[in-house]
Amino acid sequence: MKTEYHAFVDGDVGRCGAILRHMEPRSLRTRTVFRMGEDAPLYLVDHVVDHDGDVRRWRRFTYDSPSSESQRSGTRDADGTVHVDGTPAPALSDAIGAYGEHLILTQMLGGKADTVSYLQFDESEPEGDPQTAQMHRRGIEATELLNGSTVDAERIQLVVAGRPTNAHWCVDGVVVKSDWCGAQSFLVDDLDALCAGLDSEVAARISEFATQAVKSASN
Repeated sequence: MKTEYHAFVDGDVGRCGAILRHMEPRSLRTRTVFRMGEDAPLYLVDHVVDHDGDVRRWRRFTYDSPSSESQRSGTRDADGTVHVDGTPAPALSDAIGAYGEHLILTQMLGGKADTVSYLQFDESEPEGDPQTAQMHRRGIEATELLNGSTVDAERIQLVVAGRPTNAHWCVDGVVVKSDWCGAQSFLVDDLDALCAGLDSEVAARISEFATQAVKSASN
């Protein structure tokens, strides 16, 4: 079991939230929370995906976005039969939800493949057609971290439907920085440092997730 905290940084407002992940051998729970300015609404998404040890064989996902009043859920049987919100979704039989990207990336970092290909769907709008996705190793390059220091890191580029999207910089198999088509996130080891200076509701949601992760790890 492993919990990761990443500071979320917007180019206009600076550090404004976090991407939090709690990983178990057969499950990944993710919370994305931020507020882009004092008058902006809180953005909050909780996502869970269960699998059999390989996210390509996922078994269940839930997507909960109170900020947009959206809740979606899906199940996938061992034979590949998928239902979303109780309705058959055969187009998703061989596809992986976008929040599974981190698990695909982790698998890639543990192997030697230069490119990994898969189909991806959007859990917030799973009725849409899945899109082709590829992760490519782009070599080692210098990149700046949250504290202003520079490290040599391997860049992994995600390409969706032929268009470059997210990028991740990794050191010794660990994601230390990501670019989400403009906004960025950075690995942070200290929870207090992650919450310092953030909007009080954002900080509370981060602490809530951390507490839940500790309880899950102790069970």
